[in-house]
Amino acid sequence: MKRCVAGVLALAVCATVIGGSGNIQAAAKPKLSKKSIVLKGKGTAKTLKVTKASGAKITWKSSNKKVATVKKSGKYGGKVTAKATKGKAVIRCQVKKGKKTVTLKCNVTVKKKESTAKPKASAPAANVPSAPATVPAASLAPSTAPTAPGPTPDLTSNSILKRYTGIFNYMGSSLNYNGWRGNQDLQDAKTLAFVKEHFNSFTLEDEMKPDTVLGGAWGATLISRDEAEALGYVIPESYTDSNVPRLNFETLDKVLEVAHKNGLKMRAHTLMWHQQTPAWFFAGNYRNGKNATPEVMDGRLEFYVRTVMKHMMDKEKALTGVSGSIIYAWDVVNEYVHRDNQPSSKSWADVYGDMGLAPSYVKKAFELAYDMLKQYGVQDKVVLFNNDYDTYFCADEIVALVNFINEGEEAKICGGIGMQTHVDIGRPTLDEYGVALDKFLATGLEVQITEMDVTINYDFEGETFQYKNKGQTNEDQAAFVGDLMRLIVKKHKDRNTVVNPKGVTGVTIWGLVDAMSWRKEMTPLLFGNSINEPKPSFYAFLDAAKIWMQP
Repeated sequence: MKRCVAGVLALAVCATVIGGSGNIQAAAKPKLSKKSIVLKGKGTAKTLKVTKASGAKITWKSSNKKVATVKKSGKYGGKVTAKATKGKAVIRCQVKKGKKTVTLKCNVTVKKKESTAKPKASAPAANVPSAPATVPAASLAPSTAPTAPGPTPDLTSNSILKRYTGIFNYMGSSLNYNGWRGNQDLQDAKTLAFVKEHFNSFTLEDEMKPDTVLGGAWGATLISRDEAEALGYVIPESYTDSNVPRLNFETLDKVLEVAHKNGLKMRAHTLMWHQQTPAWFFAGNYRNGKNATPEVMDGRLEFYVRTVMKHMMDKEKALTGVSGSIIYAWDVVNEYVHRDNQPSSKSWADVYGDMGLAPSYVKKAFELAYDMLKQYGVQDKVVLFNNDYDTYFCADEIVALVNFINEGEEAKICGGIGMQTHVDIGRPTLDEYGVALDKFLATGLEVQITEMDVTINYDFEGETFQYKNKGQTNEDQAAFVGDLMRLIVKKHKDRNTVVNPKGVTGVTIWGLVDAMSWRKEMTPLLFGNSINEPKPSFYAFLDAAKIWMQP
């Protein structure tokens, strides 16, 4: 009897762990008690707590100690204290449990303490109309505005999109649906109205990167192959794993719906990257530990590229009746030339080894992506890009890589070069940038400026990659922004159109406002704390378009 009872209990435990469908679920992930908090007044404090972190080592850090500090409070808590009367900071909590580490984030806003004193009554102003609550950005003018543009129709307003109509096909920004900083650009009506005034294209900042689509670093949620096929996933013959990672398409579906409703086009970013890809994706049986073999990864690569592209193009067709109607460009591979900039992170190179400028798996990714475009009949209107940063210091390597990708192919399957353009007013020089752009245009491939921001007071010389007060001003930034945009426009205008018919086809600014930038301390964008605060660089950016009309 005891043996029978023990056997029944054991089976019950197994059934509970395994689950009725045989799915393997990820371990419960730790979470912060709040994703954002508001502290009203200097010295006020609130405590964050980490749940589901039993046995984990926890460390806390503030992005801006002048605004808010954080100290450990209890076993799993962190006390956040305001150190300024107003400002913003991000509290990061690193949770390490065994070999797994996850970083949690909480946005902190410090506001002035509300006064409890009753305001004194004042006499009403006589017949003075009230000012509008907000002033449209287009109506604002700097105290030292550039000379008004000439009579050309495309240069008559303070709209980025209108100023550059007829010069570049696409003017874009990076946007978020559910940004970790609290920026929900694609859900906010006022922000969307601003976006449509200035841009016709956008790139998701993080929400289409592999880490997000695959479900994060903490662990895989695995489903059976039958379940995956029922969801529309592509399970190729090369795929040898018995289970399949469940992919997160919910946000991407909503993003495409917003894009369609608002007449915006999208750059899909990105299919393959050595960063922001969970380590478990490269492990045998999707368990952190021993690396998968190149043969296994070949199958996973094909599964991921085909499934993601199929889902997005099917969704486009459902919304508009035609695939390729919203997404006009795909960053197939991101930052391959800089694949060693996070050596501690497990990546594609850990499986395939360092293949220099002839990486077979990168070429395979482009071949798969191009084949998907052909299946949907959109290969002549959707372009596949290789995207990288600091391209002005490695232009020859970029050219060698795209030549390898296209070598022996039926067409130029890599049809575009993405220049990220995260620059500083002191790095690179305009000459260095121009030489690289010339080399890319000489390939005959179209070029896009994919992630433009321009920092000031940035400590790149000391390699701390942080803010350093150099006394640089918004006016210094504006001067560089104007020079850089005039350079890009002129290179595009003066190119050999026989060698390169398309030239520079788009410019994407990496964010809307400094306050929400990933490099906000170095104020890299055209607007300050809000879309109603244009900086001198905004007007310099607009003014640079006039060079297009000059002989």
